[in-house]
Amino acid sequence: MDLKSVIDTRRKGEPDIFLFITVFVLVGIGIAMSYSASAVFSVRTFGDSFYFLKRQIIWFVLGFIALLVFQEIDYRIYVKYTKILLIASFALLILVFIPVIGHSAKGSLRWIGFDFLRFQPSEFVKVCMVIYLAKVFSTEKDDVVNRVMQLLIPLLIIAAAFVLIMLQPDFGTAVDLLVVSVLILFVSGFPLFYIITLFFLSIPMFYLLIYQVDYRRQRFLAYLDPWSSRYDVGYHIVQSFIAFKKGGLFGLGLGQGTQKLNRLPEPHTDFIFAVIAEESGFLGTVFIVILYCLVFFRGLLIAIGAPDEFGKLLAIGITLLIVVQAFINIAVVSGNLPTTGIPLPLLSYGGSSMVTNMIAIGILLNISRYRDTVSDGVALHEVWR
Repeated sequence: MDLKSVIDTRRKGEPDIFLFITVFVLVGIGIAMSYSASAVFSVRTFGDSFYFLKRQIIWFVLGFIALLVFQEIDYRIYVKYTKILLIASFALLILVFIPVIGHSAKGSLRWIGFDFLRFQPSEFVKVCMVIYLAKVFSTEKDDVVNRVMQLLIPLLIIAAAFVLIMLQPDFGTAVDLLVVSVLILFVSGFPLFYIITLFFLSIPMFYLLIYQVDYRRQRFLAYLDPWSSRYDVGYHIVQSFIAFKKGGLFGLGLGQGTQKLNRLPEPHTDFIFAVIAEESGFLGTVFIVILYCLVFFRGLLIAIGAPDEFGKLLAIGITLLIVVQAFINIAVVSGNLPTTGIPLPLLSYGGSSMVTNMIAIGILLNISRYRDTVSDGVALHEVWR
């Protein structure tokens, strides 16, 4: 008899302190590097070198409060509100396209709200989608028809979210959501044949999305040979390469980098890793990669120790949400992927990303608080003794 289906076999304990510390080390480095990367620009633009720093600290405080709140909420409650979260997700993605409510910047319509209270719905949507997929794939389906529907319906929902995010356009976030969704599908136990089939079926779509869209095609070609267009579409990555070269092994020192001074685009957001490379060197970048590996390792341990299938999939989904985005950003900045706008989680400047990631970490910490008190081999009479 499966005791987990009859009684709550979970024991509530303390949250994973190692994950907590690792996250706050990343956030602390991010705040310091955001200031270093943005101080000169802030003075020239706003007359205040602390302009971005003050805002990032405010977002961090809000994110920390959110982390503490979600750390106390039993993760199983999200199962009951999955439909509401889905409706809210699509509503927010649609609100972006409504005049006055939606706001654009640098050719992308990604934000809603007013003045300082603007936020990016796609960040919140990614967490909701992970919760939804964890619920759907944690439910066992016996017959073939239900099994197919269990795969088809989530794919349609993810596809709809993908299209709405692409229309903003936000290719980086859309791809991040797609990759994490496929990984959750794989972890949940779906046959590898299904996943390989989906991959080959998606090739024509990505051909249309990348090679048939002029600026994306140019970025892809620049990725293959950035020096051929170093003053045009290859400018971002070439300046990033220069930052890595200048940084060497030990870096130039905090605040001493020069690529952030009107050379490296988006130095405090999408390309903050290049600033880290220049100012802390190769050793600094390796340290950052190690921190993200620790986040992955602790998240994996939390998923393995979760007392139910929903908790396992939710934990691994949240972990992948952060780590996959981190390594996409690092790959882009280091020239291993075509340039796309995607922040470095917990490090890049940005309120939406900071608060949403802290909420996700709070959920992950809550899952870490629970363990089984009953092993699979314990007999029923031993439990009730």
